[in-house]
Amino acid sequence: MAIIRAEIGHRDQETKEKIIAELTDVLVKYGSPRKNTHVLLYEVSYDNWAKGGKTYNQRKKEAQ
Repeated sequence: MAIIRAEIGHRDQETKEKIIAELTDVLVKYGSPRKNTHVLLYEVSYDNWAKGGKTYNQRKKEAQ
């Protein structure tokens, strides 16, 4: 069994499904059985994700 855990910012459902499929494909390529490969996406709000002391939403506002 393989488990992939990925923290990402907000994405639409179609994009999340593509991410899950492609991450699964990578582990299958390296020997993980597809039926035993799990992907967990953790969506983190850009209000709770920061770099250099500023949230990504703050950075976006400043860039506009």
